[in-house]
Amino acid sequence: MTVDRWSFGAATVLVGVSAPMAAGQDAFEIQVYDAGTARRGDPGIELHLNQHAIDNAPDETHLTFEPHYGLTSAIELGGYFQTAMTSTGDLAYGGVKLRVKARWPSRLWGDRIGLAVNGELSAIPARFEPNVWGSEVRPIIDLSSGWLYAALNPILSTDLAGTLAGHPQLEPAAKLAVRPRGDVAIGAEVYAGLGPVDNLGSEHASRLLGVVDLTGSWWDLDVGAGWGWGSPDHVVAKLIVGLHPR
Repeated sequence: MTVDRWSFGAATVLVGVSAPMAAGQDAFEIQVYDAGTARRGDPGIELHLNQHAIDNAPDETHLTFEPHYGLTSAIELGGYFQTAMTSTGDLAYGGVKLRVKARWPSRLWGDRIGLAVNGELSAIPARFEPNVWGSEVRPIIDLSSGWLYAALNPILSTDLAGTLAGHPQLEPAAKLAVRPRGDVAIGAEVYAGLGPVDNLGSEHASRLLGVVDLTGSWWDLDVGAGWGWGSPDHVVAKLIVGLHPR
């Protein structure tokens, strides 16, 4: 086993340990992960700006800062600092998360398929997550072939406390896009919340967004808007700006 593959295995174990530790869809980070990681020693940051139109309540705007760092050639460390503001001007602290993402060192099937896993621990105020403490395990598989790109994230999210503590909940997310040119992608993303794996279908929430991705040499931009079902925030819009200085 090479060093990179040993690192992937060790990080995957750490991610798995975090699994038995939040229900519903993430209101701060609306993103389907790809299987890439930052290069070793490379820093970067993403800014997530989301707008939520909420039934019978003021609209909310969420701003999240997500710095990351390439720990090895196949492992990336990251964190989140989340904030929220309502249309009435109320500003709130939205919590923090820590994450580690590990990828398989090389892409498979002639460089078409990438594999990775991302694990998170979170501390979110009860206003946004009633059980406060939680974790997430996000397996990642993506496919890049010519003009086609697709990604699947079958997310398992688990509460640390409350009635569903210890019951992983399935929140799959997927993306399908076409690239009319190398630095532009146009597609759709779908997000779902299906409830605990031992009682699938007991809950159901979903979002469907149209998205456009632009990529530069040291930056990327993800813009999307869509509609949600089964949750109070029906209209959702997002903007993600990524900065990756090298």
